[in-house]
Amino acid sequence: MTRPRPVWTGGGVGLLAVLAVALALRLPYLTERSLWYDEASSWQTAKFPLSELWQSVRMNVHMPLYYVLLKAWMAVWGESVAALRGFSITFGLVTVLGIDRFARELYRVSASGDDRESGARQFGLVVAGLVAVAPFQVFGAIEARMYALGTALTAVSSWLLLLLLRQQGPRWLWWAYGVSVVSLLYAHHYGLFSVVAQALFLALYLVWLISLGALSEARALAANGAAVAATVGLVYLPGFVLLRGQTGRVQQEYWIPELRWRTFWGTFSEFLVPTHGFDFLHGGQIVCAVVVISWLVVAVRGRRGDYLVLASAVIPLLLAAAVSTIQPIWVARYFRFAHLFVLTAVALAIWKLTRRSLALRAVLVTLLFAVLLGANAVFWNYLDIPNGGGVRQAVATILAERCDGEMIVTFNHHQYVPAKYYVGDRATVRLLDSGPLFWGRHLIRPTDLISPEQLRQALGRGVWVIGTDPLPGEQPVLAGAVPLRQHEFHYYQSLHRHLYVHRFAIPNQPPVQERPAP
Repeated sequence: MTRPRPVWTGGGVGLLAVLAVALALRLPYLTERSLWYDEASSWQTAKFPLSELWQSVRMNVHMPLYYVLLKAWMAVWGESVAALRGFSITFGLVTVLGIDRFARELYRVSASGDDRESGARQFGLVVAGLVAVAPFQVFGAIEARMYALGTALTAVSSWLLLLLLRQQGPRWLWWAYGVSVVSLLYAHHYGLFSVVAQALFLALYLVWLISLGALSEARALAANGAAVAATVGLVYLPGFVLLRGQTGRVQQEYWIPELRWRTFWGTFSEFLVPTHGFDFLHGGQIVCAVVVISWLVVAVRGRRGDYLVLASAVIPLLLAAAVSTIQPIWVARYFRFAHLFVLTAVALAIWKLTRRSLALRAVLVTLLFAVLLGANAVFWNYLDIPNGGGVRQAVATILAERCDGEMIVTFNHHQYVPAKYYVGDRATVRLLDSGPLFWGRHLIRPTDLISPEQLRQALGRGVWVIGTDPLPGEQPVLAGAVPLRQHEFHYYQSLHRHLYVHRFAIPNQPPVQERPAP
């Protein structure tokens, strides 16, 4: 009699190892990396009361789910940098686990023979390993943003979809899938593209069942699918209204450039080495060629699960390109959901091409992992965290050198929100009220602002200015003020690549009592 196999052997131990590697690649410089504007905006939005949070989201271009969940997370774990980024890292690990489940299910519906379970474990570990070490996914899981939440929901929803089709899903599994889809739609607008890909796959699968004469299975699929689709559509209706309003805001205020070939190749370059998109365009062309060849290999005599992979990888790219002909929305980091299936397609192509040569398969898989690990080294070297202290180091320097009562001021909200986070209640920090904000109104409240007149009064005591201008003294509001100290800092984000800190004061002007901001 065969004894049952322990649960944490084989694939279980392997999966734990993959998760450990994923965690190890997402922990470096966890707190040393200064929060940049987008991350600080996540913190600020989540800190608002729920009514203000919703209003802030309406004025922004993102969906509310991430901020609501982050608010709950902060209530339990606090607001430290480790806590904020730990939320994303957690979902990054869920993504690895979810894509392992998806890849195993994909293998089960696409393979045949007595070794399906063993093969499913091996294939699942390879795909999960690719997601664990891919720098594009690492980058999405180390910042306090919603991308890791989106990738986790994309992986889980895709896994549930394949699972319910193979098992001719019980009703509860259909509703579990529906919950994952609604959550994805409320996590990020690009989740809509992934949901469209899944819906198209389901429709084609239904047509295939009818062509085979499996009418009872087709009727059950149509009935369950229609019920879930109707419910998802109803629950998503407020999100769609939100999307309509935010579309106009993107057209008026956002800075997404037009889609050009340079942007296209740069996206595929970032699939390999994020932040190097425009410095590695020829590499992007090579990556694109490898990916397209993989898609063709998967498409030839593909099985039912293979087409879900293709749809989930290709359709978001096509839809984003189509919409960008009307309003530019193509941003490389938004394709992290589709990127999961780009990696899966490459692995699937390797499996198909090496059915008769396991040695060649091992060589190709090893080469792929080596390339991604090398890309990780390039990625972290490019960030140059030890020499990029950013706003965190700027604020620490000011707090160490400032005298009591000296105010901290920024002329730009891009520096203000991170500075507000790092300053906390240890000093007064304000944003100069210089007229209507081009962007950031969803985060700024009247109490965050200081008028030019108030700033002039504060100069008698001394004011610290954080900004990207190496000569802020040329600003009219600082006319007559003398720069007494100056520091320069760098950061890994281009938005804050060069930061300057100056201490200004007006000679012989007596200090005045600091007034509260309006």
